[in-house]
Amino acid sequence: MNVIIQWIEWQLILGAVDNIQSTGESILMGMQVVGGVVAAISIGIGAYFLMAGGARGRMSSIGWFVGAAGGLVMLLGALGISQWIESSITF
Repeated sequence: MNVIIQWIEWQLILGAVDNIQSTGESILMGMQVVGGVVAAISIGIGAYFLMAGGARGRMSSIGWFVGAAGGLVMLLGALGISQWIESSITF
């Protein structure tokens, strides 16, 4: 009887871990959508500074471009890293 109870507890724990993993993956996918929009807006702001900012605008636009590209790379890489960790770890 004790073995059956332990088995049921183990199955409940595994189900909770699966739910946490899927929730985290859903959050990351949502962040990627929002991050794509934010990156597009940042590139637009950088382009505005580049066109209308003169000599100082060129220097400030570089920060917007690099920030947008770096943030997008980190967001897109986060899902790949989390999926790699999920496939590597066994409970």
